[in-house]
Amino acid sequence: MSRENQISSPVDLEAARALLRSARALVCDIDGVLLLCGKPVPGAKALLEKHRCVFVSNNSTHTAEELSEVFRRLGLKGDARDFFLAGEASIDFVSRTSPEASVMVLASGGIAVKARERLNVFNPELLTATHRPDLLLLCRDEEATFEKIEAAANAARLGARVVLSNPDLTHPAADGMIHTETGALWAAIRAQLESIDLFAVIGKPNADLVERAVRHLRLRPSELVFLGDNLRTDAPAAAQAGIPFIHTGGAGFRLIDLVD
Repeated sequence: MSRENQISSPVDLEAARALLRSARALVCDIDGVLLLCGKPVPGAKALLEKHRCVFVSNNSTHTAEELSEVFRRLGLKGDARDFFLAGEASIDFVSRTSPEASVMVLASGGIAVKARERLNVFNPELLTATHRPDLLLLCRDEEATFEKIEAAANAARLGARVVLSNPDLTHPAADGMIHTETGALWAAIRAQLESIDLFAVIGKPNADLVERAVRHLRLRPSELVFLGDNLRTDAPAAAQAGIPFIHTGGAGFRLIDLVD
């Protein structure tokens, strides 16, 4: 039997509560599950006080230290060592696999700072037909401009291999609205290319971040429960890792109803 076929995904509230009670620890997405527009979702504080949790997110803007500080200010439990984030993982990946590579980076916030500290960052103003970076690292760039997108597309056209940190197009905002994500930036660049050398995609639905979190917990996947709001990314990542999944937020269970 495949790992995916062993996954539990309860469809009624009592079954979901029972599954949650049986877990020795939880793997939680952040946006749309624990936070919405930077504020705790009802039930988040009680959940984190009651259960051992690690956090697996496609966030490619913040570092673990930054998010743990956000949690602290909001009164939520969350040690920096328990955050597994796509942006930081992407920088780790590039640093490990291509330590000498020149890298054009689209990023903002703490991830932009960390990229400058750890990578050989290529200045997009120096891009020419005969001088391009080895890699293009795409993270969530809240200061993306027409010029940045154009430079990134040209770098890729000239042969720079792409590392995509977080394929999500959006993440949830309040009142049914959305926040634009890294995947949308990539879609704008990809639309300008006839072919592409996609070196790596970091983050869910790939299971790498989830599996790192499982190793950190030193528990079996069957002893855990994954809480996620995105059926296109969270659910497949949980299935690949062999972790029972509960759909929360949006069309899923309300977190406050799960915490009993």
